[in-house]
Amino acid sequence: MAYQFASGYENIIGQPSETFSCDGRPYGYYADVDNDCRVFHVCVPITDEEGQATAMGHFSFFCGNETIFNQESLTCSKLEDSLPCQDAASLYDLVNSEFGRIPQDNNNNNNK
Repeated sequence: MAYQFASGYENIIGQPSETFSCDGRPYGYYADVDNDCRVFHVCVPITDEEGQATAMGHFSFFCGNETIFNQESLTCSKLEDSLPCQDAASLYDLVNSEFGRIPQDNNNNNNK
């Protein structure tokens, strides 16, 4: 489903560059710097019965008019409220490493 957008997308983002790849990436959300962060992708490893990754799902989305994908908050937001697009790739690993992480409960109230 990479780069398959809803009808009329050209009116919002123009003709997108199709350069982003999920190959070698962990599960996560990724701003598409080559499309000025008006496009973002969700990469989803597809696993077999043993939990081994066998393929990669790649889903593309575009942000609404006058917004870009903010890699820091993983949301579409106004340009002035967003991380600069050219800095997005520097946060890929940091932000996406939080998926699947269960915070430790230092206040274990269940044993009281």
